[in-house]
Amino acid sequence: MAFEDFPFEQGKVACLVDDRENGECVVELERLGAKLHRCRLPVADFVCSPRAAIERKTAADFESSVLDGRLFSQARELSACFAAPIIAIVGKDFQRLDRKARRGAFISLAVDSGVPVFFLEDEKALAEFIYAVAFREQLVPRRQEKLRFEKRAFTGFEARQFIVESLPGVGPTLAKQLLEHFGSVENVFTALEEELLEVEGIGGEKSRAIRKLIEESSGKM
Repeated sequence: MAFEDFPFEQGKVACLVDDRENGECVVELERLGAKLHRCRLPVADFVCSPRAAIERKTAADFESSVLDGRLFSQARELSACFAAPIIAIVGKDFQRLDRKARRGAFISLAVDSGVPVFFLEDEKALAEFIYAVAFREQLVPRRQEKLRFEKRAFTGFEARQFIVESLPGVGPTLAKQLLEHFGSVENVFTALEEELLEVEGIGGEKSRAIRKLIEESSGKM
């Protein structure tokens, strides 16, 4: 369904919702008075207008998607389909990535993909945020455009390299060597000191610094 195909009601906020979203956020959106149209969305979880869409993630899902590269694929798809894409993270219970790695991911999303990240404390706050975006988008009449769901060809290697470069003493060349040796970001982050030493350019001091940073308790951004 394209956004322009909505059966709009005068003065009523409407929102396209992926039919796999069935949680408290959807219930709260309806309580707020939003007219929801459920369908299978190939990109994003909530579409607020032809140009604005929101991808919802929990803190845990955000970390997993950074480690396996999905996050940057999703960000590029969002940017390809929408002029105003948004990633909304519910909660801040980060456990797998340290503050520096998370910050690197946020910067990459904003600078490389043009996708800002918003933090919401719970599902109710997320619903209020989505409603506010939809309300703003639909207040002023805009030229309706069909959504573009075609994907662009891209590689996720540069995104994974960016994350590995956040490790202490790791530049572009060493990041590539680490990824080639271990095969994934997650394997790099979970490698033991002696395993890191197998990579040319990683000495004892650097391997200890890397493990120390990864094992530090997560703090606030």
